Amino acid sequence: MVFFVWKKSTCLCFFFVFTSVFNVKGTVSDDVYEKAESHWAFKPLVESSPPNPQGSTDPIDSYLRKRIIDRELNPSASAEKSTLARRLSFDLLGLPPNFDDVESLSKDSRPDAISRLVDKLLASPRFGERWGRHWLDVARYADTRGYLDGGVSRSYPFAYVYRDWVVNAFNAGVPFDSFVRNQLAADLIVESSDHQDLAALGFLTVGPRFLNRRHLILDDRIDVISRGLMGFTVVCARCHDHFYDPIPQEDYYSLYGVLDLSIEPKQLPVIGEPDQSSPAYNEYLKKMEELEGAVKEFLLSKWNDIRSEKGLFAYLKVAKDGYDLPDDRLDALAAKRILFPKLAIRWRSYLRKKQISSKRNFSIWNAYAKVSPDSFPQVTKRVLANPTKHLPSLLSHLEKQAPKDFDDVLSIYAKEFALALDSSSGDRPGKELKRLVSSPDFPVAFDFSKVSSLFDTLDGNKLNGLRAKIVKHQAEHPGSPPRAMVLEDSKSMRNPRVFDRGNPGKRGREVPRRFLAALAPGGERRPYSKGSGRLELAESILHPKNPLTSRVFVNRVWDVLFGKGLVGTTSDFGLRGELPSHPLLLDYLAQSFVNEDWDVKRLIREIVTSASYLRATAPAPPADQENTYLSVMNRKRIDFEAMRDGMLFVSGDLDLAVAGKAAKLEGNIPNFRRTIYGFVERQNLPDLFRTFDFANPNIHSPGRPETTVPQQALYAINNPFVIARAESLACLARSRLALDHLSENSPRTAVRFLFQRILARNPSREELNTSLSFLGSSLSDEAIADLAQSLLVSNEFFFID
Repeated sequence: MVFFVWKKSTCLCFFFVFTSVFNVKGTVSDDVYEKAESHWAFKPLVESSPPNPQGSTDPIDSYLRKRIIDRELNPSASAEKSTLARRLSFDLLGLPPNFDDVESLSKDSRPDAISRLVDKLLASPRFGERWGRHWLDVARYADTRGYLDGGVSRSYPFAYVYRDWVVNAFNAGVPFDSFVRNQLAADLIVESSDHQDLAALGFLTVGPRFLNRRHLILDDRIDVISRGLMGFTVVCARCHDHFYDPIPQEDYYSLYGVLDLSIEPKQLPVIGEPDQSSPAYNEYLKKMEELEGAVKEFLLSKWNDIRSEKGLFAYLKVAKDGYDLPDDRLDALAAKRILFPKLAIRWRSYLRKKQISSKRNFSIWNAYAKVSPDSFPQVTKRVLANPTKHLPSLLSHLEKQAPKDFDDVLSIYAKEFALALDSSSGDRPGKELKRLVSSPDFPVAFDFSKVSSLFDTLDGNKLNGLRAKIVKHQAEHPGSPPRAMVLEDSKSMRNPRVFDRGNPGKRGREVPRRFLAALAPGGERRPYSKGSGRLELAESILHPKNPLTSRVFVNRVWDVLFGKGLVGTTSDFGLRGELPSHPLLLDYLAQSFVNEDWDVKRLIREIVTSASYLRATAPAPPADQENTYLSVMNRKRIDFEAMRDGMLFVSGDLDLAVAGKAAKLEGNIPNFRRTIYGFVERQNLPDLFRTFDFANPNIHSPGRPETTVPQQALYAINNPFVIARAESLACLARSRLALDHLSENSPRTAVRFLFQRILARNPSREELNTSLSFLGSSLSDEAIADLAQSLLVSNEFFFID
């Protein structure tokens, strides 16, 4: 199971070897089922009345307060408003507050001052960018496919469309059940092919591609559905029954069958209506036509080659020369002659069949094939003496010149086949040959677009290179219209078969497409019958009697806001997951979340306006060193996005443009947009991302690690990005001094400006004196920038109290 949790293709392959060698079959033991029956996560949500200790009226505070009292802990008082302004701004927007907003809140004596601020932050378009990024971790979002070979483009040119849909959904307050339903089955819900919600299907399609091995792609999609939405490790049942949770192997393949019937179309639908009058759009179309023309021209050239007289002769000859060779020897012979081995084998099979079943068409071939060239003159006389047994078009060549060897016979057939394949030749080749070359079994009787199936590595790479230019054009050109990375149901329905020990080459018993036994609503498991079953799967996941979906999501929200979930294993609610620290509170939040129409903003509002969230940070008490009972608020370090966006925000450099194509965060072209709009390279995640614990985009991420490594300090001190932000702050400080026409008080003004701008507060007397001493009397731009950088990389900037 560990190998599946890592979710690397190499690890999966290793696991296949392990199971084959040691004959691991695995069964869900009776003990697992017995434990599952009493396991808290599989039980229905518990509706309970919040306790009311010491007059607590808020439900969240009531549940937490009771546990605090029971353990004789002393809760901290409410944090100062200036602290809360910063905490709320980072938690809800991922950006620091400005000084004026902090001052305004601090002076606001109204009892609902915090609630007003929360409503303002929830209404900000920055909210969706912050919380959308949290969801993208769950969805293993990236702008590339991961490792692929053969020159195939690794880019997902339209991954950004899914990212923007997620951001918009959080900003618009889309109910979570609709949010989930669209991500699994938008194509089965919306009526219009250009509907914006089609972009939601990126949840399934933006994952890694594992060298295009479909069984691994579907395994990844099962994982993101099961762990991401329900905290259930279903993929551990791929090779055998789950060892630790009530998931038989058949359940894995029931879900596999649903996704296996969900196909990605070759042409992704444009969503929205492109501006036909836009110069950028028309320029995009013109270039696209040119690039697609290059692909078509390349395919046509190869297609015409194999249908030309010269090409037909070459394949007829290699098929004749290798008539009795094994496939691998004929394959090698064709490759040596720079021919497509697949087509050579196809020609030989065709000739073997037609020489027996189609005597008139191949009568001349058969006549000469059975004798040596010395006997050709006698054969020619016999053939010409019985003209009715042969095709006139072939006989005409013998009448002009008798063949001297079998190459001459091949040349006759190549010439006549080429003429028959030429649509402009009319009836000159004769109706029989026309029928022959147009029949589906004729080796080259296919549309030019199918010729790529014959390609060897060289031609395949060239074609992939031409197609990669199209992908690059779609991804980068400003006039490229957005397209949704959709799925659509296959036209042929079938039930899946269990892979013996997870090996797709060994298919066993058939199983129905249906929901997981452990979570089936009311214990009923009716097979899915509407298309692939994706919409029915979504309804099963969202069913009121499935207790995991709402529990898992509210726990993720709690984890973001408090720094640790009520259940520590946010994506594993199974028998080996952690027990909830406050089970009644978790169920209260989950049940009220469902009752209140799955309203995400309402859920967040309820949590952040609770006294428990508003507590001051402090060291955890000795009796509760992990702060499990939340008698104090946890101090949190800001993540990579908040760090970068926060530095850009305070320096005045942040570009608040919303949506659009991803761009690299580092490089020759400055990128000052929010980090969520940065390009995420799946295969080669930049060092900067990894240094600051960015989520691994190769797999669903339950949560980010939090490391402290030397590279972080080195970045803060030496990186040009940080230095540039400090220099921008120095310019702002100098502008403030010039605006205020100050001279004697200018050093003090500069210090106060930097503290207000970066930390959203005034400096203390000691901080002011220390900073003035640091600046000196010259007040140079370099000194101001150095002071700005010191504040930018301070613990106060990097941590939320």
